[in-house]
Amino acid sequence: MNLALRVVSGVVLVAVIAAALWIGTAAVAVVVGLGALIGAWELRGLLGRMGPTPPVWLTLPLSVFLSIRFVLPASDMAADWAFAAAVVVGLLAGLGLRQSFAGWALAVGGATYVGLCLGFWVAIYRWHIQDANHLGFRLVVLALAGAVIGDSAAYFVGSTIGRHPFFHSISPRKSLEGAIAGAVASLLVGALAGPWLIGISVPAGAGLGALMAVAAQGGDLVESAMKREAGVKDSGTLIPGHGGLLDRADSLVLLAPVVYCYLKLIAFP
Repeated sequence: MNLALRVVSGVVLVAVIAAALWIGTAAVAVVVGLGALIGAWELRGLLGRMGPTPPVWLTLPLSVFLSIRFVLPASDMAADWAFAAAVVVGLLAGLGLRQSFAGWALAVGGATYVGLCLGFWVAIYRWHIQDANHLGFRLVVLALAGAVIGDSAAYFVGSTIGRHPFFHSISPRKSLEGAIAGAVASLLVGALAGPWLIGISVPAGAGLGALMAVAAQGGDLVESAMKREAGVKDSGTLIPGHGGLLDRADSLVLLAPVVYCYLKLIAFP
């Protein structure tokens, strides 16, 4: 794929995210909700290659609701509403439509993976409205920096000096050297930028960086494993030079809940 096309599509994607962060919570929720919708559609295609295709009428609405629930009123924010409806309505409707139980399970599992996890980006940004110094904005920037810088370090080190395979059966092009470089880079982002951006201590920042490394690289491997099982190279064709949205955002899916829960536990209850 043309390198210039990859660069342009990447710049456009970054510009969309930056604009949403600048505009505010509603724009962030729209971008995350749209991302969950597209990601759920791509995931539905992958899962359909592995087994029964998850019903679209359950997969997409559940994914979108879970992704934007943090902007809803407190009484409607809890995920139990969505999961209760998915179980009761999903099973009864599936019975009436004569759809398989496996398809229902894949729909709920897929929506949880995409929608619930991506929704935590909205939750992280919502700290923005509780702090006059735009804490949520800085939290999102820190988390994105940890993932992007770590991924870049892994790519450049892996492509330059990588010799030992890292999860070769899942992603043959990844190397142990690249994975270590990515982990070190993410850890340094947390340890050095964490105190400056969000006011946590260096040890707490290093802990956050280490968790970001595991979640980002783990998310990449999870999506790679799904594509390998489905027998496809990309999850979709939405982004020129990158494939589908999940191909570009795979490292961000598991990252958000990890960052949110860690910060909730150690710094911002």
